[in-house]
Amino acid sequence: MRPHLLVRAAGALLLVAAAAACSADTDRSDAHAPQNVLYRADYPSYTSDDQLFERASLVVQGRVEPASKVVRLVQAAPQGQALPAPVEAERREGMVVTVRTVTVSRVFKGDVKPGDVVQVKQLGGKLDGVTYSEEHGVPLLDNGQYTLFLETYPDQPASLLNPVQGQYLVDAGNGLRSLPGNEITTSVNRLDTLADK
Repeated sequence: MRPHLLVRAAGALLLVAAAAACSADTDRSDAHAPQNVLYRADYPSYTSDDQLFERASLVVQGRVEPASKVVRLVQAAPQGQALPAPVEAERREGMVVTVRTVTVSRVFKGDVKPGDVVQVKQLGGKLDGVTYSEEHGVPLLDNGQYTLFLETYPDQPASLLNPVQGQYLVDAGNGLRSLPGNEITTSVNRLDTLADK
């Protein structure tokens, strides 16, 4: 088990632990290098679409483009706080994220317009032969139509407020479907009403 690291994403402090599964081939020199890394994060949860809408800095509907990139984001050191050496090493190593491009078709909240693209990051991805995944994470699908509740940042891609509650699949009739585990329902009409408040 690797040390814990506090990182900022979607407006909350997340406790992230990476568990590495070692290779079964002990004759190789990299036998102890992780092949799979599991991130565990504690996101805020919400009880209504009002809360999601209020908390989000950007609420959009759009299509996820097929191209994505996997990068390592290195977190800035907390100001005025010394971290234990193993945690500092983890911070410097950074978190692996997949960055997706969403072409916006409708804006409910935020400073974008239809036709704009928004970069959205999610924990996990495959980098340098290692598969990183988030425990309870639900990756956005290529060409999927979604309504997303996001927090934006000046220096990095946006984040879902919650990996399950922050994304709604858009069906053929423009209805919004909650993911399994998300009991909050909403609709385009409801989001229009919230936007008009």
